[in-house]
Amino acid sequence: MRDTRPVYEPGIYIGMPEDEYHAAAGLSCSGMKQLSVSPLNYWHQNLNPEFVQPEETYPQRIGKALHARLLEGDTFADRYAAAATPDDFPGCLVTVDDMKAWLAENGLPVSAKRKQELIDRIAAVEGHPPVWDLELWGLAEVNAGKVLLKKPEMALLEKAARVVAADPFATAALSGGVAEVSFFVNDPESGVLLKARMDYVKPNATIDLKTFSNSRGKPTDKAVFDAIFYESYYLQCVVYQRIRELGRQQLVAGEIAVHGAVSEEWLKGFTAEDSPGFGFVFVESDEPFDMRITQLVRSEAPGAGANVYWSAAEMKMTDLTQIYVECVEKYGNDPWREPCRPRVLADTDMPQLMFA
Repeated sequence: MRDTRPVYEPGIYIGMPEDEYHAAAGLSCSGMKQLSVSPLNYWHQNLNPEFVQPEETYPQRIGKALHARLLEGDTFADRYAAAATPDDFPGCLVTVDDMKAWLAENGLPVSAKRKQELIDRIAAVEGHPPVWDLELWGLAEVNAGKVLLKKPEMALLEKAARVVAADPFATAALSGGVAEVSFFVNDPESGVLLKARMDYVKPNATIDLKTFSNSRGKPTDKAVFDAIFYESYYLQCVVYQRIRELGRQQLVAGEIAVHGAVSEEWLKGFTAEDSPGFGFVFVESDEPFDMRITQLVRSEAPGAGANVYWSAAEMKMTDLTQIYVECVEKYGNDPWREPCRPRVLADTDMPQLMFA
């Protein structure tokens, strides 16, 4: 068995298609999260040739669409379209019974072995009413390659976009940068090819857009902070900052290049900034579209020690990268499965609430 994932030349790629990035070789923050579950989990989702990507859930689909709408507004219509319904075509003939009734009303034969015969018969009449099958065929050609969303879903996205556009802080965070920037860099400490696809890269900051739901009715701040902890977004921040800085250093040294169009102003600012900020823009995935902007910093003040969450993420990144190196050396592309040794259960293995 061999790793069939494409290997991209180290560099900074502007506008790389999302599926190409995800299919490419390299250790990402998502890969580190999979390794934290188990090495076998990482192997299964990245190196197993029989792995089948599960279908997107509704929240995933809406989250991805909202992400595209807010970050790629200019090209959103090239990727997404509202799915049509028969109601969009007044008098539309949808069922076989509809077609036969119309044919009978116009003195035309109604017998047919196949539905297509009825469609062809109607289409031959000048000024015929819309036929749903014909409209679908035409729409399929117009919307080829696009993701179709239901009209209520599309309306939801537009409402969310208006809310974000009306907030001066969110607007400032999501302006002056480049969306969907893919980094591939060599880590000099481990020798591992690291990769990251950053939502929005400004010369002086990296912004990541997250959607969140609050079905349990928590205070919004707590819902956001819980997401940062339980989804390991603090690890994502540290990994992205490390990869961005490696990319900047290697770009300045002439070891890598930018692939794709960026302005000279952006490039100059990016290469000059060695301490960029990092922030999350959280947008609720349903009405009322509550928002929070959360900045993550290494230290609370100049000269102060690192925040606990930052130090924990740095250690976690180092440990998981080392696990990756060891598994590549030990297993290669064979399943990364450790022998299942027995373990004695300890009190510390149990959720602490059971002892309250």
